[in-house]
Amino acid sequence: MNVKEPLFIIGFMGAGKTSVGEKLAEICGYSVIDTDQEIARKMKMEIPQIFAQYGEERFREIETEVLVELSQKSVITTTGGGIILKKANREVLKTGKTIFLQAAPQTVLERVGLDSGRPLIQNKSLEEITEMYQTRLPLYLECASFVVDTTDLSIEEVANTINKEMNVC
Repeated sequence: MNVKEPLFIIGFMGAGKTSVGEKLAEICGYSVIDTDQEIARKMKMEIPQIFAQYGEERFREIETEVLVELSQKSVITTTGGGIILKKANREVLKTGKTIFLQAAPQTVLERVGLDSGRPLIQNKSLEEITEMYQTRLPLYLECASFVVDTTDLSIEEVANTINKEMNVC
């Protein structure tokens, strides 16, 4: 079964985008594709390797290509936390329903911790994470059709809230 219109799930690292997208897809019987996983598949290497070998700028170029491709498909698309940094990506995100999953920086730090698969957050203090989050927050909100604070909710609660409020299924 396909989504009715493009559905994007955005948010800062550790907000639960991939997990919530998978749960929402399960509830509704839809397909879900994660932009980071799609980039890794296309490049045949993991995200930290792409950053190390090609740099963030090239990663962001590939990310835009993948987002544009996925926006043409009837799937739930979950994104990387930095996808909103490029204006072109924000314009694509505005073409469908875009759910912004929000989580407090302290929660992000607790959830992500020292995850080596997240090159932009490795070895960052709470203050640095908070600053990065605050810089990105207006960009997330610019694209958002609906906002859910995931700080104190389970994955299932977030997915059910999105479905109820956005009539996804």
